[in-house]
Amino acid sequence: MGKYEAELARLGERPLAQLEGPEGLLAVTETALLFLSDQGVQRLELARIRRVTRGEGGTVLVQGDAEALSIPLKAFPLEELKAFLEGLKPHVARAKKATAAPRPEPPKPPAQEAKAPVWEEEPPAKTPSVELAPEEPPPAPTPTPPPPAQGTRNPLALPLRLLALLTLAYAVGLAATHPDADPWVLGGVVLGGLTLALTAWSSATSSR
Repeated sequence: MGKYEAELARLGERPLAQLEGPEGLLAVTETALLFLSDQGVQRLELARIRRVTRGEGGTVLVQGDAEALSIPLKAFPLEELKAFLEGLKPHVARAKKATAAPRPEPPKPPAQEAKAPVWEEEPPAKTPSVELAPEEPPPAPTPTPPPPAQGTRNPLALPLRLLALLTLAYAVGLAATHPDADPWVLGGVVLGGLTLALTAWSSATSSR
């Protein structure tokens, strides 16, 4: 690798075509024409190149819009330099086409309406629900009969019971203390006392 190729590699350029001579190197990249020599690196954009002419002092001028790249004829073999410059034309045309104003894009066709699908999976059939037999309602609870109302106690129950006992005791005592009395009289007294005692006791035990 010559010293100019090494310098080109150091610049990180990827040449599409190149020509190396004893005093320099010409290289064409995607966007520019490079000339490497002992004086340094000259660059001219491909899209700006207009013509190639013979310059003064044994040079060739590659002219652009406002600048030019000067190449010494002694730097390269003459025939090889002429062939390289002729091959420069398609690269310049490509670069100018790439930098030209982009054409307006044609209007996009209106969006087509969505078409019905050709095939569509049918939804799974619904399984008929099985209605179970209605459950029988639980039997209504049997109302508990209210407890029997307690009768109102008779406030005279205790005095009547005492009266019944006293009457019975009086009848028995009278019969016991008068054994010589008329039996019919004693029997009537005892029977009357017993009847009165039973009546008082019945009234005392009655709750209503």
